Amino acid sequence: MGLKGLGRPPVARETPPSSLEKAVEEFIAGAPVTTVPTTRKRKRKPTFVRTTFSLSKEINKQIDKISLYPRSFKCTRSDVVRAGVVALMAMDRQALIQLLEQVSGSESIDDVMQDE
Repeated sequence: MGLKGLGRPPVARETPPSSLEKAVEEFIAGAPVTTVPTTRKRKRKPTFVRTTFSLSKEINKQIDKISLYPRSFKCTRSDVVRAGVVALMAMDRQALIQLLEQVSGSESIDDVMQDE
């Protein structure tokens, strides 16, 4: 038996590239290099301001209850407050003032002015 299989592996002979392969390599080498911008334009999100205010327990519960009314989308407590502001802005100015006076629990300006 010979030791033919134990030596170095046979060296693969490179075949000269065909004219088609040469043409492809030249085409690829001559192609212009373009870069794609990596930054994407982002949509600007609305800027919100965190505000703290006091509510009675009853009003707090009512806001929670109202936020559960919609069944087809999620409604947050902030959404309820925003909807309330939109509804107030749609009211007649005098009716809005009367409503604010009613819920504020304070004396009206007319009553204060008459006391003086």
